[in-house]
Amino acid sequence: MKNISFKFFVIALLISFSAFKIYSQNGTTQIIIIDSFIPPEQPLTLNLSFFTTTPTTSKVLISNKIEITGSDKLTSQHNLKIDISKIDLDDKILHTFIIVKDSLNQTTKSEELLIDYPKTIKVEKESNFLLFGLMFASVFIVPTPGYAYTEGENRFSLTKEIPLLSFTSENINFPKSYFALELTHIYKADRSNFVRVGYRYMKEIPILKYISPGVELITNFDGFNGIGTSVSLGLFDVLDTFTLYTRYRYNFQPAQSDRNFSEINIGLYTNFFSFHF
Repeated sequence: MKNISFKFFVIALLISFSAFKIYSQNGTTQIIIIDSFIPPEQPLTLNLSFFTTTPTTSKVLISNKIEITGSDKLTSQHNLKIDISKIDLDDKILHTFIIVKDSLNQTTKSEELLIDYPKTIKVEKESNFLLFGLMFASVFIVPTPGYAYTEGENRFSLTKEIPLLSFTSENINFPKSYFALELTHIYKADRSNFVRVGYRYMKEIPILKYISPGVELITNFDGFNGIGTSVSLGLFDVLDTFTLYTRYRYNFQPAQSDRNFSEINIGLYTNFFSFHF
């Protein structure tokens, strides 16, 4: 009895905070959405979490034609993982309804949920190999050009960033944050080659795509060991798979300020080859 009372207390708290969305098109049961997203890993899986104000069974209606059972037992807490890899991906948005039924067989159908598909490679005979090649090159081969102000002069530089670990968020287009490995070469500089390991937080913003502050550990394995702080702006999408970005970074070595230098880069971002968590 205490457990049931606690559940309803939690549900009441959830309803009182606007961070959680309440969807109820008809019926007496309130459906409180906690999470709804599709991670970029294959096979594509719809992650759907929600509470109901009374214990119910649940099912999900996708694209008004595919009905999938969620929970066949009465419960107030629903955590569903649905394989949608075989559903047509022509539309970039998954149209979904939640349908629940209580112990009196009263049915409630939610309002329509519009869930974005993640940016991923769509396998097709004509374009798959070209797009896959472009993505592989952008991640592992093609460096990003830039300028570095170092040793009192502006110098041309090339940097290659490889996202290693990405942490999934409700925003399907970009992860919440990620760790990356970077290699930089600055032309005609005494200290010309650097390796970095960095962490970046990503936040979607209006008009542009995202803003991403970051911090890196930097070394040239020859006396320069320091810290870099950066901010990146995602400008616009390219081929619906990449995001063109620009980045400013300031690098400093504690106790040796004469070695500090700054950089500006422009490049393409994709996290397709990253490991996702």
